[in-house]
Amino acid sequence: MDFSFNARTFRTLLHSAVAEHIGEITADNGSEETPEQLLAGMEQAVDVMERADADAAARQGEAVLSEAEITEIGDFALGLLDAIVERVETASGHQNRDLTRLAIPISLWIARQGGSINKLELVVNSLAAWANELQDTLQIAQLARVIREIIDAASDKIRRDLEQSNPMRPWRILNLNYGIVATRSHDPGLMDEAFSVLVENLPQDARAFFREGMQQMDIVGYPVEVREVVERYDRMWGSGNTLH
Repeated sequence: MDFSFNARTFRTLLHSAVAEHIGEITADNGSEETPEQLLAGMEQAVDVMERADADAAARQGEAVLSEAEITEIGDFALGLLDAIVERVETASGHQNRDLTRLAIPISLWIARQGGSINKLELVVNSLAAWANELQDTLQIAQLARVIREIIDAASDKIRRDLEQSNPMRPWRILNLNYGIVATRSHDPGLMDEAFSVLVENLPQDARAFFREGMQQMDIVGYPVEVREVVERYDRMWGSGNTLH
């Protein structure tokens, strides 16, 4: 598992995923945008991303594009990917893991270039599905760090978390999954980071999260050092009136 994505590696992943489903992408479902326009638009987005990567490398990591420009490119690419995924899944009648997972490198590109992520649904679903496939604690820890990058790059509008009546909103799921994946990594330091972020971003969910975490400690039989971290946060946030 390699998360050292750049625009060039993303292009390779894109071509591989699209090649397998080109027939479904080109099927006409009444969309205003033709399949050719969707794919051409994505290629143009990757061209811009590649140039930004090359310019940043030439300037020893110094950003060439503004935050607003990076955000706009990312929004454009994620919007096109969403349209392609919808086209394929409508034609095939089932979810497509490989195409959906392309949201991860796009989102990481935005984060690492200093932009803001405005579209979370695809990347949140992809990260959750990937987490369910992993068993190795080192790989799980690596995925947790990627989730943190996505959280840190989320736009201010998303971070304001105004739609708290929707328990399935991507921002909530992303932060809860960060805590869960960090716990599964068995890395106490990583757990501390994730739990602190969760308490800050989802204070209304902290108590229930740590209460359930303590239940899982008994069911799954986590190592002592993992249990100690969960117990500490449960004492602080899982009971009493700490959140009020």
